[in-house]
Amino acid sequence: MNAGTAQMSGGDLTATQLSLSANSACRSAWFAQEGDLIVSPVAIPADLLSFIGATLNFDASSLSTLVPDDARESLILNDCTLLSNAFVERLNSHIRQKSTWRISACYSSEGVARLAELLGIPQSGDEFALQRGPDLLNRKSHFRQLATSVALPLPSGCATTNPNELFRAVTSLRSETGNVIVKLDNGAGGVGNVILTGNESGALPGARDTRTVAWPSFDPQALWSEMITASCKTLVIESYHLARAPFYLEYEIEEDGSIVFINSGSIRLRRSEDRSERALIWTGLELPSDLTNEQWLAAQAHAYRFVELARTLGYRGMINIDGIFASDGRLFFNEANGRWGGGSVLHSIAVRLLGIDYSSRHVISSVRNVPLCSLQAALDRFVRYGFLFDGTRKEGVIPLAVDQEAGTVECLVIARDRSTARDLQHRLLAIDLAPWA
Repeated sequence: MNAGTAQMSGGDLTATQLSLSANSACRSAWFAQEGDLIVSPVAIPADLLSFIGATLNFDASSLSTLVPDDARESLILNDCTLLSNAFVERLNSHIRQKSTWRISACYSSEGVARLAELLGIPQSGDEFALQRGPDLLNRKSHFRQLATSVALPLPSGCATTNPNELFRAVTSLRSETGNVIVKLDNGAGGVGNVILTGNESGALPGARDTRTVAWPSFDPQALWSEMITASCKTLVIESYHLARAPFYLEYEIEEDGSIVFINSGSIRLRRSEDRSERALIWTGLELPSDLTNEQWLAAQAHAYRFVELARTLGYRGMINIDGIFASDGRLFFNEANGRWGGGSVLHSIAVRLLGIDYSSRHVISSVRNVPLCSLQAALDRFVRYGFLFDGTRKEGVIPLAVDQEAGTVECLVIARDRSTARDLQHRLLAIDLAPWA
């Protein structure tokens, strides 16, 4: 569970990024199958593991978990931690008990490939990872370079490496739509993005901040100094197009090079109750995406070319591609990531509970920040009000992970149609919880 590493997010993680990384480890425990060993940067609560086993119908007591000593402080499983002598020996003592293993990592880093070699677990794609090849698929500037080579539709834009280039890019690109987006090259999760607009505007999707700018007084040096980090001194500037339908497509490039479409999803956002808030709140994902057939076919045809390129380069593993249909109907792709995506674990759960063809009969969605303080509190409340997932009816709510600091739970909603799913989402996120008490 090596989310949030420098390869994904740079070496200068914010407290928010560290928290997201730690919480993602708990939700990723839902990938586990009987007999697995979970290597996590944080301890996975025993009650969560038991609930996962009970929900997915396997013996959770067969699971082993390992938290490296170094990870407890940083909340990140970096390559240095994975390759420390003490950790490798601890890991070896676990895996000697069985002869056949494979490694499933969030991010196929150089350290993961070297660890596989040390443990005698050969994997296709390791040679590419040993040369840090997957880093090519997790930089916004590299994405533009690779995507251009296979003619993906992209917003107008460029990479910049100093304030003068930033000024020229913003000046040139702002005329197209009146808005530009400035992206830190390796800032995962939108935390590195800032939208600049010449119009009075509320928060716009895709960034941590939307700023109204008087263009003649735009200060590129101030923005440059604010956004770059010690580990990343490249910014990508693009014309900003308002998204009518933000979506992603996820694929897996298997060890033999086969490309398998995994899932698609729509990205759900909402405005904050605080009108001064300069970012939209990400509430979760909805699978499958709500694109029309025509939109889906167009997006799929383009995205598949990019995945074929990644395969040819030597990458093996999960890859997800983000895109939008803009308010004028045009298709644009924003970025790609060679790692687990936000919908990966949701898809995995749905396949195990509903079958591989679940998207023809069900809609599933994640709901973040449900105001409940513990797994048990969530289970009690969902049982009381008939929300808890019912394996016979194949519908209901599953609590995935608890953010104890925030006092919230992330949930998975499974429903037969979008209207039912969205009704459950609304009820979970209702501000007035008095009727639930």
